Amino acid sequence: MNKEFLQQRINELHYWDAAVLNLECNYFADEVILEYDDDKDKVVYRFIGCYKVNFNHALGYVKEKPTQELTFAQIPYFLQSVIVDEIEDEQKLLTCKLLLPPLELEIWCRDIQISQQPK
Repeated sequence: MNKEFLQQRINELHYWDAAVLNLECNYFADEVILEYDDDKDKVVYRFIGCYKVNFNHALGYVKEKPTQELTFAQIPYFLQSVIVDEIEDEQKLLTCKLLLPPLELEIWCRDIQISQQPK
């Protein structure tokens, strides 16, 4: 898919201030999955064929207890910005920068799949 189509689809789902439910990095960072709650459905971004996955957590944010012990209401991650672009180096890849303070992600991948699932 091209970057314009993906960005349009992402924006149509009104992700702004959505609570992030889950973030997974699988298969030696070949796949990254981000899930968020849009009030009606669960939206899933699946980044496939990843070449770069950069997690940058704000050092100033104090993690008082392990994230796995937090209740849903205590999870501090809310989507603020999702920007899709393309790069062409040795091959053409999609890039995606996600801001979910106190975490920033940068992912370079071959494909981004977006789906909605009923809660």
